[in-house]
Amino acid sequence: MHTFKKLDIRVFDALIQKFAEKYLEQRSYANFNYADLDGKLFSDVGFNTDELKKIITQNAVAIDLKRENGEQPQAVRDIFRSDLGELLMTYYFEEKLPDGERFVIPLKNISFRERSDMPGRGLDAIGYQLDDTSVKILLGEAKVSAAKENPPSVVDSNKDSLYATHKNYHENPPIVIQRLTEYCKRLNPKDASILGLAIILINNNESDRYSITYGCTLIRDYECVDEEKDFGKLKNNSVEFEPNSVHFSILSFSNKTIDETVDEFYHKVRELITPKDE
Repeated sequence: MHTFKKLDIRVFDALIQKFAEKYLEQRSYANFNYADLDGKLFSDVGFNTDELKKIITQNAVAIDLKRENGEQPQAVRDIFRSDLGELLMTYYFEEKLPDGERFVIPLKNISFRERSDMPGRGLDAIGYQLDDTSVKILLGEAKVSAAKENPPSVVDSNKDSLYATHKNYHENPPIVIQRLTEYCKRLNPKDASILGLAIILINNNESDRYSITYGCTLIRDYECVDEEKDFGKLKNNSVEFEPNSVHFSILSFSNKTIDETVDEFYHKVRELITPKDE
């Protein structure tokens, strides 16, 4: 069953604080517990786990020189704009959906990309649902657009639009297997087992035991959103993705523009990692 939802988001201080903290948590994520590091081995040279965690967190976040100078960065080069979109998408699929419909997204794209100032490659999110007889895989893509046309080009016109990206996955299962394989290698044994099962089922074309949800999240604001038009071809041509399903959410800021919201998000992130004595 296909799903198309629009949710209005009121931007206020507590929301910005919440997602800034989520961002720092994901950007500073490590595959180890800092408390488990053997600081005693290097205590004579000043090794300190708290200091290490602080340094890693500070260096995991890019400095936006444009914003620091009071300027607005280009949308296509604005890593905080795209990262906020990914944060909102993963929040929607992991926490905002009703119980029983939520996906597990075991590792966030924001956490493991190579550079803090550049977006990661491939899918914005991979997740799963598991029941007694089958596994459902989430392939998630997020886009942020303040364009006045409806739908914006990121939905179904651009070469890397939501429609084009998911159409490619739908028509090319080997590409999906490749994406899941790279992702699976990074996971803990439990999550790797479930994704591993999906890889085997897709590879063996056992379509009665797995399904794919093509997850789309479009970030808009009150100045540009049009619920009747912004789902574009993903809604009008949703039959093209069957027997799998499209789940498309439009998250629209109801009281601030995208630029205003991203600026607040960026400055809150920087505030949280800036030493109090600076």
